[in-house]
Amino acid sequence: MDVSNELIAIAIVGVGLAGFVWNLSRDVRRVEVELRERMARVEGLLEGLRDSISGRREEGAR
Repeated sequence: MDVSNELIAIAIVGVGLAGFVWNLSRDVRRVEVELRERMARVEGLLEGLRDSISGRREEGAR
């Protein structure tokens, strides 16, 4: 069976695209973890701000 140059080119492009998509998905997962950590920090800050404005923290200390 003869393999044409076009088939070889298609296979090379397919492997290249698969590698690109794999790296992209890995980077997206890494960024997602970082964003979750940052969001949790912001949520904690907002909770503290809300509690200090509403006076909940002072009421709980009594």
